[in-house]
Amino acid sequence: MSIKAKLALGVAVLALGAWFYATPYLALRGMQQALDARDAAKLSGYVDYPALRNSLKEAVAPKAVLELNQSKDKNPLAAMGAAIADAVIAPVVDAMVTPESLALMMRGIKPQPGLPQSGADEPAAGGGEASGEPRAGVDTAMGYEAVDRFVVTVKRKDKTEQPLGLIFKRDGWFGWKLAAVRFAE
Repeated sequence: MSIKAKLALGVAVLALGAWFYATPYLALRGMQQALDARDAAKLSGYVDYPALRNSLKEAVAPKAVLELNQSKDKNPLAAMGAAIADAVIAPVVDAMVTPESLALMMRGIKPQPGLPQSGADEPAAGGGEASGEPRAGVDTAMGYEAVDRFVVTVKRKDKTEQPLGLIFKRDGWFGWKLAAVRFAE
């Protein structure tokens, strides 16, 4: 192989590696654009709804319900209790997994189960923050936790709340989907 061919191959491998590294940032940018455009269909391409629902179910469910789910194989009454708890929690979680609640989470606002997700203390839709940028009042940190897990931590600057972690998991080689939400304890 000639020097030029080796150099071209090396540049191609480096470019592919850089693109592979940048894919979660590109997915996050696409998700932000879908949220800003209020395009639910495009947004759905960036969300793993079953995994996100399971994550929210674990976050919303009291520890007693989680213990019921673990012991339902041993005790038939625990299985019935777990089924009832799941029937109560599932609609709450489904109400939390909407484009509106995802938009709130991207701004660092923890969705409240059972409440309308309008963001009453937020600026009107399209108005953005005082600077005109909808995410101007938000501190965001992002990075890899593992090769297949990318975490975006979002915190509102004007609030003392704990940050909200949005966990993206790899979908294929180059795709990423929002798969879980990490609420601070």
